[in-house]
Amino acid sequence: MNSRVFISCIIFAIGIISITIFLWMVFSPLIAVLGFVIVLLLCELSFRLAYRIKTGKKYIIQPKIPFKEIFVEPHPYLPYINKKNFPTPRTTVATYPLNREKMFTFGRYVTNNMGYINGPEGDRDIVIPKPKDLIRINCLGASTTGNYLDAGGKKFSYPLELERILKEKFPDKKIEVNNCGVGGRTSAEILIDFSLNLIDTQPDIVVIYHGYNDLVPSLTSGFKSDYSHAKRNLGEVWPYYKISAVFPDLPIALYNFFVKNLVGGDIRQTLLESISRGKIDINSDFQGTLTYKRNIEHIVNLCQSNGIAVFLSTFCHYMYGDVKSSKTHLKFHQGVMLENRAMEEIAEKHAIPLVDNNVLFPYEERFFVDSIHFSPEGMSLLAENISLPIIDYLKKNS
Repeated sequence: MNSRVFISCIIFAIGIISITIFLWMVFSPLIAVLGFVIVLLLCELSFRLAYRIKTGKKYIIQPKIPFKEIFVEPHPYLPYINKKNFPTPRTTVATYPLNREKMFTFGRYVTNNMGYINGPEGDRDIVIPKPKDLIRINCLGASTTGNYLDAGGKKFSYPLELERILKEKFPDKKIEVNNCGVGGRTSAEILIDFSLNLIDTQPDIVVIYHGYNDLVPSLTSGFKSDYSHAKRNLGEVWPYYKISAVFPDLPIALYNFFVKNLVGGDIRQTLLESISRGKIDINSDFQGTLTYKRNIEHIVNLCQSNGIAVFLSTFCHYMYGDVKSSKTHLKFHQGVMLENRAMEEIAEKHAIPLVDNNVLFPYEERFFVDSIHFSPEGMSLLAENISLPIIDYLKKNS
């Protein structure tokens, strides 16, 4: 937790208590209570105004997820994992900056036997050992792979769209496209998960669409190639979420802010912050591009040594109007281009197909909900682009 915020919280609490005690002793309990309410209201209004001035946004109070309903948990070798066969948070409106008028929502799903949201209803298991005659395709990545959006009564993710395309093209084949993406993951976590878990699912094909999340570790001071300078285990802060559950949800922004910063708030909003450490310097050089390349290449090597076909893709980064002049977005765009070049070099070295989505994609708002995440239309186009070399491969190897 930020030490300045902690000190501010303590000073504020002492101030409120002192004023209340003073009014109680000098006047009466009724005056003390009225004074407490008035001071609290003034502080609340001042906080909301200061927050809007500082951030340009209205402070939004979101109720915490009860501790027993938290859908992630610590893991010995990964910062966190999704709980297996466990419901995700209740349906919420997707608050992305683009295509807001289309009212996308995050549906409520139940994770599968490996902790992924997978298949049409989100809970489709990845059966081990793999059933006979099944063509199994695992899509690796972070939120740009794992994202599910509900729109117009339909569920969308790019692996879902890819499965639909391939099943229509090969109606006589048993094809399964699995969504193995988990939001917030870097190439290091994807490598660990694939090495220890997904390799056991015996995929025939692996698709890697990944970038962006490695850029924060790459710009964080004290760089280490295992990312331990920028990442920590959720277990280190897990007790704070237990304590946070004791505090009731109140419709007071100031109270919500203090609880969130003192003991941890809604895990949906604070998860990635909770597993991060160190400070990012956007003026520094990218230190982790070779690490990103190494991690992806390790996955490729594991696949090839186990007879698994690999399909790579470059990453899309949309510099839309509101961010195209942002120093941070310009820096991250530079980093994505470095990662894309690394992906091209891996594909060339190992003679494997590369789908250059960075070039193929029309950078238009209708395909995106922010600079990296896709709208349903964008998910469909991404799936279509990735499907083409897979279709050629399946034709040649059927």
